[in-house]
Amino acid sequence: MAQQKQRLTTSEFASTTGLSTSMVSKLIREGKIKAEKISGKWMIPSSQLKADAVRKGTKGLKASPKVKTAKSAPKKEKDTQGKVPATKKMLSIAEFAGMTYLTEHGVREWLKQGRLAGQQNDKGEWQIEALNLDVPDVKRLLRQ
Repeated sequence: MAQQKQRLTTSEFASTTGLSTSMVSKLIREGKIKAEKISGKWMIPSSQLKADAVRKGTKGLKASPKVKTAKSAPKKEKDTQGKVPATKKMLSIAEFAGMTYLTEHGVREWLKQGRLAGQQNDKGEWQIEALNLDVPDVKRLLRQ
């Protein structure tokens, strides 16, 4: 039982860090996170939660609520007359998560922290500005 607490599966590791399981698997394949296969499953030592690759991938996840407008949030595009266009390309949380290595939970967390620009519609569903895909922190998480 004590050994299970010392090692995490890829999905436990992903939910703890806010990364997607596919991103965790990618980091393992690239050797950025140490893991070993036990009974056909990748098991990751809990000490890897502090690995450089994980800290870079989750930079700012524990930011205080005061940091509502992150510096990496996209700047509003203006037209030739200096006005912000009324129609912007908006994505749902599921669409945004599908385009990046963030989970839907991770996308919601980034919205709460102000790392992503978005708004809630009449039904309370989040709509994320497509401009977020050009932000360096997000750009490195794009699925290619």
